[in-house]
Amino acid sequence: MVLISGNDKSVPAHLMAIARCNLPAIHLPGGTQLNGPDFVTSDQMWALGAAVQRGEAPREELERAQAVACPTCGACQFMGSASTGQILAEALGLALPDSALIPVPLTRHLRFARLVGKQVLKLIAEDITPRRILTREAFENAIMLHAAVGGSTNALLHLPVIAREVGIDLTLDDFDRIHRRVPVLANAKTTGRYPVEYLWYAGGVPAVMLELRDLLHLDCLTVTGRTLGENLADIERSGFFAETRGYLSNMHVARDEVLRPRANAFGPEGGVAVLRGNLAPSGAVVKYFSVPDEMHVHTGPARVFDSEDSATEALLARRVKPGDVVIIRYEGPRANGMPEMYFATAIIAADPSLNTTTAVVTDGRYSGAAKGPAVGHVSPEAAEGGPIALVEEGDLIEIHIPERRLGVVGIQGQRCSPEAVDQVLRQRRANWNAPPARHTSGILSLFSRVAGGADIGAPLT
Repeated sequence: MVLISGNDKSVPAHLMAIARCNLPAIHLPGGTQLNGPDFVTSDQMWALGAAVQRGEAPREELERAQAVACPTCGACQFMGSASTGQILAEALGLALPDSALIPVPLTRHLRFARLVGKQVLKLIAEDITPRRILTREAFENAIMLHAAVGGSTNALLHLPVIAREVGIDLTLDDFDRIHRRVPVLANAKTTGRYPVEYLWYAGGVPAVMLELRDLLHLDCLTVTGRTLGENLADIERSGFFAETRGYLSNMHVARDEVLRPRANAFGPEGGVAVLRGNLAPSGAVVKYFSVPDEMHVHTGPARVFDSEDSATEALLARRVKPGDVVIIRYEGPRANGMPEMYFATAIIAADPSLNTTTAVVTDGRYSGAAKGPAVGHVSPEAAEGGPIALVEEGDLIEIHIPERRLGVVGIQGQRCSPEAVDQVLRQRRANWNAPPARHTSGILSLFSRVAGGADIGAPLT
């Protein structure tokens, strides 16, 4: 099989298919968009839309941005789920070296298409199947790349279910452990400065791997029929880096501004932290390097919403105040298919009074473009009676990223002992009833009955 994809859900779906079918296969990444004029990118549309809706910006400004935000085909220009998925495909060894993130207009795509067609025949001849490539070490390599590029939190859903297809148990603790060892090196939007297009110009995945060479499992087999270490040695001997960095020279941007050496890392640890506590016994996820330093430890009163729509309505009406912790629940896998809570975080990120003071905690998930204090994947989810279902307006919620804690620490605005909080939560649980199913027909109805928790990738169990 040759599978061509480049977007948020298509890439992990193809990687799952490769793992499940176990036929000789190569993934061909679909590449990235060019960035719009003045670095306008598609992730800005939500915030601009909210500003227009509140009368704070003219509609003409939004329309001008919409006209140029996606000037070509390809993945979004920030380090979202699409670019992250392409990087993971190459890191796993399922895509040819330096094939991820190529700007779409380049004819290099056609060259790779031809190479892939030839190489898949060699895989057949040599009986190199995905299960020979997809080892635990390969998945650890992928997590290291995920950390170094500040990848999307959706990878914590995607990689575990891909690993599950080949009998490997990949857990949230694996992500947290590896992200503590690997710093963020890519200065990529949305948290960083440059579009993902520039990361390819800085050398792409191979350049990131060379920065991590002493940490990676270099003996992992790849679709080249050679090991990762052999592939990197070949690339160093080639003219690949001279070619790509020539594009950066055109833009008068230094390579180290886009891809930093480990001695000058963008963040001291990887981009993701896994939090636990009485609010998320099975774990929750935060892209913490995008969280302002002053919000790494935060306690605030809960503002509770049973859907994203009601939360965004309150945000647009400015009923959420600085310091609040916005709880958005019943948006997990079983409740609603686990949609993105991106609009709520975009409104907060665009509001100077909220973006360094106000957090979101949800059993839903986020777009890779989300930034700021946004905690997602809270497990167990509310629909299963997880503690997030028991939170009430005014309860004090603590987020403590350095100590990896997420919990209810007070009731109705008053800080309490852990024992007192637990007693109140037990009383509330005795009176809690699951809400009626949101979907009673169709695929989401089926998914709501069989989906596993977000802590294991929300698979079909």
